[in-house]
Amino acid sequence: MNTIVFVTSNKGKYLSAKKFLKKYKITVIQKNMDVPEIRGSLEEIAVQKAKFSYKQVKIPLLVMDAGFFIHSLKGFPMMFTNFALQTIGLSGLLKLTEGKNKRCEFKEVLCYYKNPHTKPKLFVRSVPGTLSDKPKGKLKAYHWSELARIFIPNNETETMAEMTKDKFSLFRDRVNRNSHWEQFGRYYSKRV
Repeated sequence: MNTIVFVTSNKGKYLSAKKFLKKYKITVIQKNMDVPEIRGSLEEIAVQKAKFSYKQVKIPLLVMDAGFFIHSLKGFPMMFTNFALQTIGLSGLLKLTEGKNKRCEFKEVLCYYKNPHTKPKLFVRSVPGTLSDKPKGKLKAYHWSELARIFIPNNETETMAEMTKDKFSLFRDRVNRNSHWEQFGRYYSKRV
């Protein structure tokens, strides 16, 4: 098996990486460390995090950055999703979009950094949808965010929190078919 270091303090992200990359015979080792974040796009932040992390561990690695983007709010809350949820909450986000277009998306950027002599390789996943008018459904252990109560994925009629476990599982399978993890798994397994 091939081994890759994933720099993250988020246990859930680590477990997802492990699960997705197992079929590519890639063993994932979590490296929990504080990584400073610059201001910029998800892509710029991921590259900066990778370069900083490489200086510490000095071996090829992965880092990830993610955000939630509401198009009518010029992308807000972007990379500040947790801060927005802690301060204005779901009701505040919905209030900001009253009378506006409700299109939004989750976006995740995975960065593979082999060494300072190679260009960082980015793998991106976007999950588009719309906001509901009010929070609906109940959070379950398998939801990754409180946003599940207001996010309606494209081609669905319910928030993720309203979906039955089976329906949510089918939705996740669909969006994971070409996820950033799948893209990386295919890429890495061909090169190592």
